[in-house]
Amino acid sequence: MSKLIIKNIQDAETFKSIQKNWDQLLADSPTKSVFLTWEWLYSWWKVNGNNKELWLITAWRGDEIVGIAPLMRETRKKFGLSLHAIVNLGTPQNDVGGFLFNPKDVDVPHSLFNYLDQNKDKWDIVELNEFASNGPEHNLLENLSLNNRLLWREEKNSHYFITLENNWEKFSERLARKFRYNLRRALRLAEEIGKVEIEHFSGNTATWEAFQTVIEINRHANYPRLYNSPSEQMLIKELIEQTTSGQSWLDIYILSVNNKPVAYEYGFVYEKRFEDWRSGFDTRFPTNVSIGKVLAMQVVQKCIQENYNEIDFLRGDESYKQEWMPSERSFSNIRLFNNGRIFAVFAYWWLQKIKPALKKGRLNINEKKDEIRDENNANP
Repeated sequence: MSKLIIKNIQDAETFKSIQKNWDQLLADSPTKSVFLTWEWLYSWWKVNGNNKELWLITAWRGDEIVGIAPLMRETRKKFGLSLHAIVNLGTPQNDVGGFLFNPKDVDVPHSLFNYLDQNKDKWDIVELNEFASNGPEHNLLENLSLNNRLLWREEKNSHYFITLENNWEKFSERLARKFRYNLRRALRLAEEIGKVEIEHFSGNTATWEAFQTVIEINRHANYPRLYNSPSEQMLIKELIEQTTSGQSWLDIYILSVNNKPVAYEYGFVYEKRFEDWRSGFDTRFPTNVSIGKVLAMQVVQKCIQENYNEIDFLRGDESYKQEWMPSERSFSNIRLFNNGRIFAVFAYWWLQKIKPALKKGRLNINEKKDEIRDENNANP
């Protein structure tokens, strides 16, 4: 086996040129997601790469790429201090992180992490978000931290997902009886207003025109300013452009009642898994109708019809996810602090000790104020 060569790709033109190698490598990687595809990350970089430094750490055997750590370097300001952070490319929009390599080639991930260690003079913090907690990257990073006495901080969270059946009736049997009743009730109330329809846009039908309906619904949703951002709109446009070039990740669902679009849900399809990224509904819709439940049920039914294997709710512990009796995967947000740089050490102790102590102190003060108020009310 030929010797590994590590190259740090820092220009967009070379990034663009390795698409074919990237797709082949992702197919063999331990973590697979739209958020690790070349199409997603290249689109994200084109829109959001200003004031950041591309760090695609690549491992090569001869002319073949055998490993990629998709990262970037950015400067963060905290308390007047400048901290240089290496973070996974796509942060903060990425819901899944990871490195690309064949797990049988154990030298590759070691070499990628060794490059980070050998270039400690260029970073204060390494921040890797939404990496699988049981993935090989996690174990190697933990060993790197121990062997080099780097300061380590980890926060775990769950990604909930549901596996699908061949039909809705069989799938719904696993749901709680009360939840099934609530779904039927929500649909019945919506149908009393008018005809309920779900439109599905994918592949070449997932156009910018279709997405403009999402934007219009969102003007009256809970976060109406979300798509006022030019960068948010440009990212979707870039992804749609990738779709017209041959890939079809984007998956859009529009729910209409009485011929009026009232709710949306969209995400990405990868290996017959729907990665459910964002949703919203028109808050002017009658509040006695749980239109979010109607939307969710219709989307699940459509995914079953499309023969998808799974719906991944991605990060977030929103309560509605639990109603679908999901399974879960553990993911980690990991920070490594460079103990050779004083600002990094300060940042670590701030997050690890000082900030929690201040928060606890504020809680204690508020509790004491409540006790005094209660005593005063009891003894007028």
